[in-house]
Amino acid sequence: MALAPEGSAVSYRSGVVRVADKQTRTVGIDPSTFRAFAAEGTAEATAVWQAVARGELVVAHEPAAALGLVLGNEVPVSGPGQPTALRLGAIATAGVTGADAVVDAETADRLGLPATNTVLMTAGEDDPQALADRVRAIAGPTASVDLLTPPAASPVAFLTGTKAAKAFGSFSYRYFPDGTIQPDDDWVAQNIATQTLPIMGAVTCHRLMLPQLRGALEDVVKAGLASTLHTYDGCYVPRFIERNPENSISLHTWGIAIDMDAATNYRGITGTMHPEVVAIFKRWGFRWGGDWKFTDPMHFELGAVLPEGSR
Repeated sequence: MALAPEGSAVSYRSGVVRVADKQTRTVGIDPSTFRAFAAEGTAEATAVWQAVARGELVVAHEPAAALGLVLGNEVPVSGPGQPTALRLGAIATAGVTGADAVVDAETADRLGLPATNTVLMTAGEDDPQALADRVRAIAGPTASVDLLTPPAASPVAFLTGTKAAKAFGSFSYRYFPDGTIQPDDDWVAQNIATQTLPIMGAVTCHRLMLPQLRGALEDVVKAGLASTLHTYDGCYVPRFIERNPENSISLHTWGIAIDMDAATNYRGITGTMHPEVVAIFKRWGFRWGGDWKFTDPMHFELGAVLPEGSR
C-alpha cells in the first residue's frame, strides 16, 4: 500500500557543498516536479524555477544574507565533485528542511551530491502527523522525518530552515478567532524575555534578539539619533499576520520583530525613519519593512543571528 497518493510525493538529492567557502545544505532537484512542493510564494515565482532550470544557484534568504551574496553575481561552489562558479539566479526559501541552496540535477551531478536520498510527501486533507508516524515506522530509527506542516491535533509553529528552527525553537499553540495566538508556556518561559533597553525602555522579545536590538539602539544613541525614535509599538505579540488566521504566523509571535514609531510609519508609506537608523539596524542583522514592495517602515525583523564576536 502506497504511503502517499500518486502525485503527492517527490524525491530529490540532499547533501552538503561549500557555497562561497561555507558548508551549505544543498538539494539537487528537477524544478518541473519539485516546484509544486515548495513553500507558498516561492512555488508561484516562475523566475526562481527558470533560474534553477538554467543551471543557476538559488539560496535561501538567511544564508544569502550571512554570506553577503549578491543577486546575479558568480558564486564559487564546490563539493566532492567538480568545483565551479554558479550565477546566483534567485534568493528564495524552498520551505524544505535542509534546503539552504537549490541546484538542478545536472549541476548536482557535477558537484557530486549524493544519489536520491530524500522524499517529500504530502498528506492531502489527512493529518500530516499520521503520515509522518507511518513513515517513521517503515523507515526505522535511523531515518530523519521532519514534519513541515502543523499536525491537525496540535498546531506547531517553526521557522523555515534547520538552523532557524534549532535557534528559535518550535512551539505548539492555540489560536483564536481574533487572530491572536497562545504559544505553549514552556516555549515562552525558555525563549521570551523582558529587558530595559536604550530609548525604548522595557522591551519583551526573543532572548536571541535582545543583544542585537540593544546593540543597534546603543549605536543609535552614539550617533546622536535617539531623538528620532519616539515610541515602542511591540515586539513579542503572538498573532497571525494582519491577525488573519488564513495568513502565516507573524514573526512577532517568535519575538524577533519590533515596531517603532507606528503613528508615522504605517504600511504603504515612506515613513519618517531616519536613513542612518535604518543603516545601523541593518548592520546589526535586521531587515527593514521599508524596503518591501508594500512598505512597513515601522517594522524591523531579525534577519540573522550575528556571532558574538561581531556584535
